[in-house]
Amino acid sequence: MRFASFSLLAFLFASLTTALPTELTNFLLVTTNQSTATSNSSTLRAVSATSLFDPYYQPTLYLRLTGPGYGSLPNFTLTSGTLHTTTYGPHGIGVYEYNSTTVIAGQQLGFLAAEQPAGNLALDAGYLLTVGGEKEGWMICKGDLEQDVLFWKGSGTTCVRTFVHGVRDAPY
Repeated sequence: MRFASFSLLAFLFASLTTALPTELTNFLLVTTNQSTATSNSSTLRAVSATSLFDPYYQPTLYLRLTGPGYGSLPNFTLTSGTLHTTTYGPHGIGVYEYNSTTVIAGQQLGFLAAEQPAGNLALDAGYLLTVGGEKEGWMICKGDLEQDVLFWKGSGTTCVRTFVHGVRDAPY
């Protein structure tokens, strides 16, 4: 009987710990209207994956929403308040490390292929992307070429409130 009780406790503990968010070191970014964590990103409400977007071959890349059928998604790391990812440069030439710029109200989350000063981003509770400690303020707005892009405290009739989660696996 003791062995059965111990096995049940071990199973319950393992189930509980896999459901809790852990500190992410290499992750994808998704948007959702849900602020609470889940161990399976596919179960997030109104979830969308994000990918880097360069509408006019400009130096700054942005994050846009990406539906099912994507080729690949960018993986991110976060150090000193700055997101980092590796991707192709303009016109698909060369591979560079892109770093997030300081996030400012009313602007898109941008990435440059240059070193950036310490930023203002963090992962609250190990998964929820914040700006200066604020969890709420991310917006999905129509950007260049009518793409749904990520803004911090965006305004306008096309903007919809969202949360940004760091997740281990793609949502679809």
